[in-house]
Amino acid sequence: MNVIEFKRVAKSFGDVVANRDLSFEVKAGTIHGLIGENGAGKSTAMKVLFGIFPADSGEILIRKKPTRITNPVQAMRLGIGMVHQHFMLAEPETVLDNIILGHEPGWFPGLIFRDKARKELTEISKNYGLAFDKWDVPVSHLSVGEQQRVEIIKLLYQRSDVLILDEPTAVLTPQEVKELFQNLLRLKQEGKTIILISHKLKEVLEFTDYVTVMRRGETVGTKVTNETNEDELAEMMVGRKVSFTYQGIRRILSDSTEIPSILKVKGLSFKGLSESCVDVTLNLRQGEILGIGGVQGNGQSEFLRFLSNPKEYFHKVSGEYTIRDQSVLADSPLDLRKRGVSLVPEDRLAEGLLLQQDMTENFLLGQHEDPRYQSKFPGLLDRDAARARVEQNIKAFDIRPPYPTVWSGRMSGGNQQKLVIARALDSKPEILFVAHPTRGVDVGAIELIHEAIMNERNAGRAIILFSSELEELIDLSDRIAVFYGGRIQAEFGRKEFDPWKIGKTMGGGNKE
Repeated sequence: MNVIEFKRVAKSFGDVVANRDLSFEVKAGTIHGLIGENGAGKSTAMKVLFGIFPADSGEILIRKKPTRITNPVQAMRLGIGMVHQHFMLAEPETVLDNIILGHEPGWFPGLIFRDKARKELTEISKNYGLAFDKWDVPVSHLSVGEQQRVEIIKLLYQRSDVLILDEPTAVLTPQEVKELFQNLLRLKQEGKTIILISHKLKEVLEFTDYVTVMRRGETVGTKVTNETNEDELAEMMVGRKVSFTYQGIRRILSDSTEIPSILKVKGLSFKGLSESCVDVTLNLRQGEILGIGGVQGNGQSEFLRFLSNPKEYFHKVSGEYTIRDQSVLADSPLDLRKRGVSLVPEDRLAEGLLLQQDMTENFLLGQHEDPRYQSKFPGLLDRDAARARVEQNIKAFDIRPPYPTVWSGRMSGGNQQKLVIARALDSKPEILFVAHPTRGVDVGAIELIHEAIMNERNAGRAIILFSSELEELIDLSDRIAVFYGGRIQAEFGRKEFDPWKIGKTMGGGNKE
């Protein structure tokens, strides 16, 4: 039986068409994949189903009954729950209060049985293998992976029959991904229906029963998963054949010690808010990509924050950090930018974008002193020049919707990421820190972003690439340094790349 049916559903935001004549069916008790390019309308379609946006036209059937869902509360009463790509959590509040919000156990308003809720949540996390016990900790103190886990537990607490997961593995470690899908398969066996929005075709092919492909707001088709393959799905998504590894020219990087290091870190130790770094030593040469890998929570995120804002750590750090043999331990992000450093941050929403400002304003962030964007009147920006440059980048990176006046908060996650990367590369930096460049990005955009990063490398830029995707690190890097317990556990030259050996060191094992 079909538990969900979309029949010619349409949704627009002004002149931007998100969904057009969208039609597909989801069978009860299955895992149904929903894939498509960034901006294809996948998340919008699910937000219509969850009652966040009203459909402009068309019809949605819930268990064969035409239903107009006007708000998320109604959706939850119908047994529909959703874990959003960008977390919907109140960070100052505790995990417990976030989960029970709207479903507080108690006899009457104002009296909440938190002990009862805590006991039930502990049982849920135990039953589904979602190890967790930080119920009374503020959400702001959790790692990104832990926040994702809270969202999933919240959905299970609400006892939803239809679970919508929007890019659930984008911020999880490989171990957490494995555990998640084991739990989803268990939920499926119990009769739950799962709609999985994902850009990771291997996950879709391995764990779903059916997969619907969307392109430019419309349904391209629905396939039985075991009757299709990665190449076919990718071509359906983007309308052309796609390469899954970098196929361009890789300029040979000399092993000669005559090439000086442009960036050096020596004996670096400090204690951050959630992670620490201990005796970290590394160097970066021009024209190379140094990959930084490791299971989340082992110091690499804190290391990135230090590299991009050393001044914040000035009074609690020991060791050296130099660029062109000059100490930058007291440098602010602006100081680093003046030295030719650019950043693609780990969290594009918290650190990379102003969601209620348009593309042009976001593109100018950090570039207000760039002579290209200065007006002939002192202190004023030449917004026409900035808008023209944005339009060039929109075309180069295929950013959608292709309008500089669109608010970044109304763009899909993948298109937001392309905007952040375009901005970081616009100044032609000498040193580039790139964190998770393809997180939440479709296969076509991955190809484009990887090519852009490699072009920078081949042009002589020095790049440090932070990624939780081992395949991405192996594909792009010249060297890989693995973090474990705040230290560099091992370093691999390109000729030494071996997924099993690198993965072993990520778990704390030795290189050999």
